[in-house]
Amino acid sequence: MRSETSREWTRRKCLSLLSTGAAASLVPSWAGGAAAPLDAPRGAVIRTVLGDVAPASLGSAATLFHEHLSFEWARVTGRQDRDGPAKDLALLSQQLDLAAADGVGCIVDAGTTDVGRDVDFLRQIARRTRVHIVACGGLYMQRTYPSRVASMTESQIADDLVRDAAAGGYGAFGEIGETPNAAMSAEERKVFRAVGRAHLRLSLPIFTHNAYGTGPNVPKDAGLRQLDAFESVGVRPQRVAIGHTCCLNDPKADVIKAIAKRGAFIGFDRVTGGYVPDDEKVTMALAFLDAGYASQLLLSSDYNFTARSAARPGYGSTLAMFVPKLRAAGVKDDVLHGITVDNPRRFLAFTPFV
Repeated sequence: MRSETSREWTRRKCLSLLSTGAAASLVPSWAGGAAAPLDAPRGAVIRTVLGDVAPASLGSAATLFHEHLSFEWARVTGRQDRDGPAKDLALLSQQLDLAAADGVGCIVDAGTTDVGRDVDFLRQIARRTRVHIVACGGLYMQRTYPSRVASMTESQIADDLVRDAAAGGYGAFGEIGETPNAAMSAEERKVFRAVGRAHLRLSLPIFTHNAYGTGPNVPKDAGLRQLDAFESVGVRPQRVAIGHTCCLNDPKADVIKAIAKRGAFIGFDRVTGGYVPDDEKVTMALAFLDAGYASQLLLSSDYNFTARSAARPGYGSTLAMFVPKLRAAGVKDDVLHGITVDNPRRFLAFTPFV
């Protein structure tokens, strides 16, 4: 076994070679070991907008657990200076076909009811592309909640979520978030617990919007507090993914290792943008893999298609831009396969309750 000094020198050397691609031939032992292979229980499915599919039926294509196909930005922010997703079926279908050519087989749409997510529109897209689409639901954050949420109980909110999930064919609850740069409010905690209660009735996985993605002033323990809220009603951490953790300024991955130690998945779901440069995200990912958590890492880009951003790689950016940086830093192909193919399927797979 190599010394810590040797291991750190190797990591620095790999990172210094990222821009040249010369590190592609370096395959260090700290690259994490293969992620756990797909091992879904009998009867487990991934619920897409066109019906349930067996996880293994997706073959060797990647699954992106957090992207946006239907999201009304102006409705959420009150701003009119940014486009929402263009509801152009032809353009969006073309974008997904390009992503499929890059190796994408399934995309989870992270929109919730209160940000204008349109399941009908998702179904129309799905019928025009070979990429599977998973719809989600829940409530995004306090500033987007319908006014009635303030007077509702956890049980009432959970009842609504269960009904909505059945009607909309949800494959997950997400992205469930909290207000940026502030502690989780009492109302947000109520919603988190309600989502947890709905999960216990349906078994759908949960993923979060974490305020880490909004700037450097977010409390470092925000993700742990989100996990606390879910666990307080009996949710197993293994059914939760804490999102936007790649936007932490945490080169040693101390925060995400603490989350993963409790059993949750870690969402690197802004891998090609945000205020943390990609090379710093690679450094954190390597520290996380080095700690033995390869089977709990999820990748995605939080991409939101607009008419102004129709250029390639778009939805394929995770595979086309970030995965090559991990490979150049020495992460083995079997580990990358586990992270991009097996991990998200294990996260999404659930056995429907009869």
